[in-house]
Order: sequence, then structure tokens, then C-alpha cells
Amino acid sequence: MLRPPRLPAQLAAITGGSLDVERSLSGSLLTGDYSRQTSNGLEIDTSRIANAQFTGAMLNRLRLTDVLVENADLSGADLDGSAFTRVEFRDCRMSGAAFTGCSFRDVLIIGSRLNDANLAMSEMQSVVFDDVDLRAGDLYAAKLAGTRFFDCNLTGAQFSKAHTPGTRFHGSTLVDLKGAQYLAGSVIDSTQVLPVALGVLSALHIEVNDERDPPATAGRKGPQSPAR
Repeated sequence: MLRPPRLPAQLAAITGGSLDVERSLSGSLLTGDYSRQTSNGLEIDTSRIANAQFTGAMLNRLRLTDVLVENADLSGADLDGSAFTRVEFRDCRMSGAAFTGCSFRDVLIIGSRLNDANLAMSEMQSVVFDDVDLRAGDLYAAKLAGTRFFDCNLTGAQFSKAHTPGTRFHGSTLVDLKGAQYLAGSVIDSTQVLPVALGVLSALHIEVNDERDPPATAGRKGPQSPAR
């Protein structure tokens, strides 16, 4: 059971400004344009981020606790080493964002775009992706035990070395997965058997071919007639 963000009844509005002079924000309503800004170790708690732009921002080691993020644009943002606890991302654009080595705990991501995002080596506990575009997403070596991917587009996503016991993929598109053989212990629905199976066969270099004998190759010599 996900624990939702705990927000105060009143929030202090902050619009624009420079993030690199802030060390922490609490009880805030954050809006405005912060694109391509840099901030290292910023902490935000009991706050709401709405209709804000962080395109291409460098937000390494960001800490979000009890935060609701709505209609925000984090496309191409770098959030390496960040931590998210009791956070909801709703209708956000995060295409190509880097979440490498991040920690996610009690996080809901819903109706959002994470195509081409990098979540490699991230750790997730009580996390739900609901109706999320994760095409070509990179989840290399991610710890995803118990994570839910419901009605997501995971076409071409990378799961090599991922840890997936109890991970559920119901309703999601699982075509052309990379590293499908690492989905050990996960749960899929009946409609996903074929695409997952094809991904596993491809990863193991097993060819599906109804011909009993391989076709003759150019220049291949046939059987020799016995000498007389």
C-alpha cells in the first residue's frame, strides 16, 4: 500500500528565482521556469510543484519528501543520486531524464512520459507506474522488487541485470524488451506471454524456424560421388 504525500493545508507560493541559492524548501507551492538551472543537494518537503519547468536542469542529489509534482516538465533533467519518499508525479514530462542511482520509496508516477529516461541502478520500494510512457527506458541493474507497471508502454525497455521478484506488468506493452531473461520472479498477464517469450528467445539466441534442414548457402559443396 502506497503512502501518499502528507501536505499542509496552506502552502507559500514561490514563482521562479534561482535554485542554486536554496538549500531546502518546505511547505511551498513551487511554480515557474527553472530550466537549465543547477542545484546540488536541494531538499524539498511537504510541498507541491505545479506547472513548473526544469528542462535540462542539473538537480543532482535532490531530496523530495511528501511532495506532489503535477504538470511539471523535467525533460532532459539530470537527477543522479536523488531520493524520493512519499512522492507523486502526475501528468509530468520527463523524457530523457536521468534518474541513475536514485532511491524511490512510496512513489506513484501516473499519466507521465518517461520515454528514453535512464533509471539504471535505481532502487524502488512500494512504487507504482500507472499509464506511463517508458519506451526505450533504461532500467539496467535496477532493483524493482514488488514494483507495479500498470498499463505502461515498455517497448524496447532495457532490463538487463534488473532484480524483479514480485514485479507486476499487467496491461503493459512488453514488445522488444532488452534483457527479458532477467525478469525472473515477475508476474505478467496472459496477453503478455508471447512478447515476453520472444524476448527471452532472442536474448538466448534461439531461432524460431520451421525448416528441418538449414538452407543451402552459396558456394556450399554437395555430397561427393564415390571414386571409381
